[in-house]
Order: sequence, then C-alpha cells, then structure tokens
Amino acid sequence: MPRLFVPAFTIFFLGFALLYAAHAVSEIVMPLLENGDLTKGLFKGLHTGVVALAVYELAEIMHQEYEHHGRPQNAIVRIRRGVARFGSVVVVALVLESLIMVIKYSQQDLAGFLYYPAAIIASAAVLLVALGLFTRLTSLPMRQDSA
Repeated sequence: MPRLFVPAFTIFFLGFALLYAAHAVSEIVMPLLENGDLTKGLFKGLHTGVVALAVYELAEIMHQEYEHHGRPQNAIVRIRRGVARFGSVVVVALVLESLIMVIKYSQQDLAGFLYYPAAIIASAAVLLVALGLFTRLTSLPMRQDSA
C-alpha cells in the first residue's frame, strides 16, 4: 500500500509546490505591470514563495523516506533528518514573514502593530530552541548505539 500512496502524496505536494511557485511569480509580476509597484509585489511574492518552499520540502521528505521500494533503511535517522529539515524551513519561513511584516508596517506608519512580527520572531526562536533540543536528545541514543 505505501508503494501507491507515498508517490501519490509526493506528486500531490510537488504539484502544489509548483502551483505556489507559479503564483509567487505572478504575485511579483502583476503589481509591477499594473502600476509599477515593485515592493508590493515583492511582499506578496516572497510570502507565497516561502509557502511554496515549505510544501516542496514536505514533498521531498516524503519521497526520501520511502525511496527504497517502500522499505526505509535506518528509519530513525531519516525521520530525525526530515524533522530537522522541515523544522528549519518553518523557522526560516516564520522569520521571513515577520521581516516582511516589519517592513510593511514601517512603510505604512503602523508602529502599533509591530508586536505581531515580534511575537512571530519570538515563536520562531522558541521553535528553533525546541528543534535544537530535539536534535540533541535524539542524537544521544544514536551515539550510545554506535559506541
């Protein structure tokens, strides 16, 4: 059964990643063509591009997990690596989103709303610390097994 579902889900997520990437390009180009506003297009396009990157990373992790004919080799190491990679993409996406919000709010003189991007950056920092703890705590049994 995994031989059917894993490639299907991988293709499904890869298709969504390609759709998001194409939409990101259109988000950048459309405001530029309509009224020459590059910054508005970059804000929208970067946001959609980050989502496309996260969906692509999910598709790649699914493909790599079952690339050996439905039988993962050393599944613990592969899951650890996949969680770390996807968590890193989420952290980068959160930080980029908060930076985009800071630039957007500062250009529109909405300084009162800057606590939203600050909260996003704080949550990205907490997620990064949790990811580091996960990596550290799951690497200890691996070291003990190899010794």
